[in-house]
Amino acid sequence: MLRSERGLLRTVAALPGHLTAGPERRFWLIVGLITLGGAILRAQMHDFGLPWFDSSDELELWYIVRDLRGMPVKSITYPGPYPPLMLWLHQLVQPLAESRGSHSPADAVLDLRRLVLVFNALGAIGFAMLGRRCGGALAGVIAAALWALEPALLRVTVYAISESLIIPLQILAILLAVHSLESNRRRWLALVSIALGVLCFLGDYRFLVAVIPGIGALMWLLWRHVRPNRRLALLWYAGGLALVSVTGTLVLPRLPERFQTIAREALRNHLWDFESFFLFLGESMALIHPAFPVLFLVLVLLTLRTHRAPLTAALSTPALLMVGATMILTPWAITSIRAYGDASLDKLWLRYQLPALLMIYLLLATAVAQLLPRIQGSQTRILMNILFVASLLFFLFLPSLYLVQDYRVPPWPLIVRRWFDDNLESSTILIYEDSRWFNPVGSGIPHRVWFDTWKTDDILDKPLQVWIDDYHLTWALIPATLHDRQLRNDEEGQAMLDQMLLVREFTAPPVRRYFETILYRLWRMQHETDIRFGDHIRLTGYDLHSPDPPPASPLEFTLYWNATATPPLNYSFFLHLVGADDPSPFAQVDGNPAVPARLTQTWDRPEETLISPRFSLPLPDELPPGDYRVILGLYNFETGERLPVRDASGAPLGDAWELLRLGVPGQ
Repeated sequence: MLRSERGLLRTVAALPGHLTAGPERRFWLIVGLITLGGAILRAQMHDFGLPWFDSSDELELWYIVRDLRGMPVKSITYPGPYPPLMLWLHQLVQPLAESRGSHSPADAVLDLRRLVLVFNALGAIGFAMLGRRCGGALAGVIAAALWALEPALLRVTVYAISESLIIPLQILAILLAVHSLESNRRRWLALVSIALGVLCFLGDYRFLVAVIPGIGALMWLLWRHVRPNRRLALLWYAGGLALVSVTGTLVLPRLPERFQTIAREALRNHLWDFESFFLFLGESMALIHPAFPVLFLVLVLLTLRTHRAPLTAALSTPALLMVGATMILTPWAITSIRAYGDASLDKLWLRYQLPALLMIYLLLATAVAQLLPRIQGSQTRILMNILFVASLLFFLFLPSLYLVQDYRVPPWPLIVRRWFDDNLESSTILIYEDSRWFNPVGSGIPHRVWFDTWKTDDILDKPLQVWIDDYHLTWALIPATLHDRQLRNDEEGQAMLDQMLLVREFTAPPVRRYFETILYRLWRMQHETDIRFGDHIRLTGYDLHSPDPPPASPLEFTLYWNATATPPLNYSFFLHLVGADDPSPFAQVDGNPAVPARLTQTWDRPEETLISPRFSLPLPDELPPGDYRVILGLYNFETGERLPVRDASGAPLGDAWELLRLGVPGQ
């Protein structure tokens, strides 16, 4: 029994070794399984955030194409012209979604995200094949695993945006260019590579570099075929330079003004801004988990003793040159074509770093594929195989799995948007961040209440009453980090917070994407109370909007509630006008104590203040002279049982609380 257990353990320990030592015969099976795993991860999160759009590009493209098709479009400001590839795809997808009766942007974008899933699968296969060309089957397997599991790639390529499509196309363009160089019978693949590069350019102008592998391969093949002398080579060079100059001169004036400006700035300044180039390349390298360079260094140290051993797999010089050139040229092109101005480099977008990151990964995968099989000692080799596979799972798969779980939870903007719709009427909000949270057109959430916004960097810039009187603001949505760090730790800030009413904290748990915020109303209630109804519900205050109404006019109240824990039932409230000693009501109003969408079983945040709509208690036309009371209580609608009432000290007050006394004078 002991021997069999040892054999089983030895077999399990050797599995990573079998995977990394000789995957050539099982290459497509392994790559297929890895690609399937990556597709499953992406499928689990492909509908994230909708109908809220994390990437405004997805929504803006929908509006632009809808406008191009002559469809009604609400007012929205576009950042500028988009490359045509995504416009064409939207023009194909929108009619298909509308034919199914789906007219919202979320439906068309969801169709495009499903198309992105297919492109990602093609990208994983192409990346594996490119890795195989660079350094053998093991490098291809590692490349497929990196594509499927890399969190940065997963985070970007699930959007229905250009990069999700053109990054796989760029990989295929490089692969085809390499194939054309390695076989004289496949020269036509260089032309296909150029065509794919042009498609990348049509998807995003920054990816002009995607045509370079095909052009480079075509020129090299032509050079080998003609084998020109020095004079002919100089003539070719001069002719090519003249052709580029003439083409640029003819094309540049026909570009939109925005792109003419970009092209001139690139030619004059940005192409030679090597500081930005190295910054971008360094940031791309920094995306690699620190554990991988450490593991790579260990591999190098273990193989130093076997430096004379033959290579385990043939290295493809054309493939490595193409990968290295792409790693260098992509950051150079992207930092040169600054579509958003010089300041865009202050915020390096992850989606533009991915091509350079993938090329770095390919070079590492090639090196690892060469080093792993050359380690002396079977036990050491098995241990390193286990460590390598475990590092892929621990440092890539687990973060990606966490990312999928995170994206399956609605983000804070969607939660805030829904809460505002359920609880508040149209009004004006002081904000620090994205106004799309409250703009139904900009957020893609149709048929919602419109909230005007006023953006600030510091609520302390003006006195609270100025915000209220001059700017007509009602609410302030403050980022949680700023609220805790700046306002609560500042005497002036704390004094302002004390004058406002805390309404809701949009904070964890659960943890969600985007920043946490805290909502205040800029003024407190008229009358603050602490009346307990049952074990969980408190009346924290009320407003009396008609303190001395004329006869036959209603009394108008706004009530403020709080729940220390979620109530077990949905309770109703009553407001009764009763005599001083007679509980029989002369007038009454019943209903949900807060807004209709917030039944008491939804009161799940202890800090939340539930603000009721304005309730109107009608007074009878002919009310006998005398003293009257307005009493308030909560009850179970199904049984009629009232909740017991206590004051702040816990003293019982019966089953109703006296909200107001009212006297009707005699004739």
